[in-house]
Amino acid sequence: MKRPRVRAMAGLITLLFAAAACVPTRESPDLPLVALLNGPAQAALTGSAEGVQTELERDSGTPFELVSAFSMRFLESHTDLFHSRAAPGAARIARSQGADLAIMVGAPVLVRDVAVSRDSATRRIDVQVALEAQVVDPRTDAVVQVLRTRTFSGSRVEANDAPLVDVEDDTTVLALRDSAVPELAAAIRAELPYLVRELLIGSSGG
Repeated sequence: MKRPRVRAMAGLITLLFAAAACVPTRESPDLPLVALLNGPAQAALTGSAEGVQTELERDSGTPFELVSAFSMRFLESHTDLFHSRAAPGAARIARSQGADLAIMVGAPVLVRDVAVSRDSATRRIDVQVALEAQVVDPRTDAVVQVLRTRTFSGSRVEANDAPLVDVEDDTTVLALRDSAVPELAAAIRAELPYLVRELLIGSSGG
């Protein structure tokens, strides 16, 4: 007897999330507004955009404002961001939020090699991760700049008797992702003001 009520509540919660995600908020009209999301989907590494956004918001001197992470997680999960559709999808999200730019954060380098010991008792796991930011102009759907970190490498040896976790749950992958996040955030913080200025001047015909 309680199932219809549970379904109704679940539907209401979904609608509330959708409404919250689609309401643009801008605290500082004088600052550029940026939509930061995980993408393109085929190169996304969960937590990358979140980490970069946290890093940027930690610095009170960041010369632009970011669309709320909550809104971005909802919108990116409901948008086709695969391959050639990624930049137009990111641009569409930015326009829906009134943002001046969209930035897709992905992992173009995500390699995990597993080598099992001769006696099969242990395995060595070697990982490489690099993060990349693709800056999209929402007026043209074009990628106008690409920023990439160094490639971070790490290894570990573990017992071979347990199942191998998924790549996105791998502790070494996550540690390397977290090491790359500050570097990418610093590059975005440094380069974006110049890019915004160039794009705004170009769009005004100046």
